[in-house]
Formats: sequence, structure tokens, C-alpha cells
Amino acid sequence: MTIVLSLDRGAKVPPSTLQNRLRIAREWRGLEQADLSRELGVGRSTVSNYERGVTIPGKLVINAWAVACDVDVEWLRTGQTEDPRPGPGEGLSAGSKSPAGETSLYHP
Repeated sequence: MTIVLSLDRGAKVPPSTLQNRLRIAREWRGLEQADLSRELGVGRSTVSNYERGVTIPGKLVINAWAVACDVDVEWLRTGQTEDPRPGPGEGLSAGSKSPAGETSLYHP
């Protein structure tokens, strides 16, 4: 079953795909493909292939991607989350300070 959300202006938003969430997470963190590839220990073309859906990343890669991009792994895997923290683009902006003084994309 495919779910399509309607926006106020009548536009349709397609369901999120893993490849889109991978790209969104990387961009949210402010990383270029080459930067993320170094963090993951893979080639830049591998990151590109994951983001284009040419190759499907395994569980370990998805987990490492989530850590590197500081996003909820469940959101990255499925587009759903039980994590109360805001996802990319919601809540605190990148680099804001948490109450503990830590720099983070978001805080609980």
C-alpha cells in the first residue's frame, strides 16, 4: 500500500524512500558524499550508489550512517520513529547548543 500525503496547495508528497532518507540525513548533517564516505570507510561512489538506490545498504551501514549523521536509526531505516527528538529539519538547527552545552543537531 502506498500512502500519499496531500498538502494545502493540492500538491502530493510521495512516500519517503530509504535512498531519499540517506541523502536527507547526510545533507542535514552538512556532509558531502566524500566526507561521509571517509566516516563510513567506503568509497564516495558507494555512498552515491546507496543514495541513488543502485545498491541497498545493509544493517551495519545504515546504523553507521545514522551515527555519522546524528539521526535516529529507526527513522533512517523505515521513515518512522518513536524517538521524541525532532527529525532532520524540525526543532533545533544544526550546531545549536543543548542545555548541557553540547553542540548537537537536536537534543531530547
